[in-house]
Amino acid sequence: MIPDCTGGGAMQDRHQPKGDLIVDEKLKQAYERLGVPETVTREELNKRFDLLLRRRRSLTTEAEIAAYEEEFQAIKFILDARDQQEIQEAEDQRLAKYGSLAGGARKWERFMRLYKTHVIISIIAVIVLIFAGNALYNNWQHKKYLATLPPVDAKIMFIGNFGVKDEDGKMDALNQAIIEQYPEWKRVDSSMVYLPKTGEGSDTLDMNYLQKAVVELAANTPDILILDEATLEWIGKQDGFQNLEPILADGKISKDDPRLKWGKVGESTEEQLYAVNITDSKFVSSLPINHNTKSIEIGVLGGDEPKEKIIQFVKHIAEEGAAQ
Repeated sequence: MIPDCTGGGAMQDRHQPKGDLIVDEKLKQAYERLGVPETVTREELNKRFDLLLRRRRSLTTEAEIAAYEEEFQAIKFILDARDQQEIQEAEDQRLAKYGSLAGGARKWERFMRLYKTHVIISIIAVIVLIFAGNALYNNWQHKKYLATLPPVDAKIMFIGNFGVKDEDGKMDALNQAIIEQYPEWKRVDSSMVYLPKTGEGSDTLDMNYLQKAVVELAANTPDILILDEATLEWIGKQDGFQNLEPILADGKISKDDPRLKWGKVGESTEEQLYAVNITDSKFVSSLPINHNTKSIEIGVLGGDEPKEKIIQFVKHIAEEGAAQ
């Protein structure tokens, strides 16, 4: 009787020491059980296998069924062994190009077949760790660099139909230009939110960009807003704008100056100075920005707490315009 070749036993035998001898012995028993020589062709075996399957329904006694199972297992074992032999021969031919290194190549391929997924996952994990490490290191380096800089004097947001002239969209040149125009400050953090109108000749701002602008305002909480006329009309009289009347205290700027924007802000019943037109100022002309707007306005955010340092900055720019 041929040992069971369909379950794990056969596979375990093949991995035992001297496994090839065990397989050869099983093959010899299989050929003897079928009564065929080892030179029998695959075609003949397949024909016998088909005939065997057809006989299955006619079997009635336990002895007939047992004999059927033995013959079935024998044919299957021989066919499986020949398939494995053909695979092995094809592999040998393919690896022959490696010469004396063929054995090592075979082991490597078998290792990859068994552990390919593990290897790929491990490589990905290493790559992720490398990139994460670089990101952490760069972040640490950036924080270390920022720690050497003076504190930010003001956060300035340009919001409207503005664009920075730097091809890479960086704000460094703009920040430096602001400092040069107001040396009392050593460091500013500027940002730019593009806010176009819906079309040529239109006075309506694009709704998609409006939503983005609201998010940017909430996230960045700037001290100073520099706006075009359409954006000032949109948000200029809302709560949060500082009263800029202190810039008039020394009389250098007249309360009747046409550049001044007066109005009721939020729920207030009294008019206040909430913005100044700085279109023709030296400050604006010195900035590396592009704009397609009739006027450029400046306002200060900050709620109820007065921002003296920020208001002095606005006063400096407004006085430049008044002197012209």
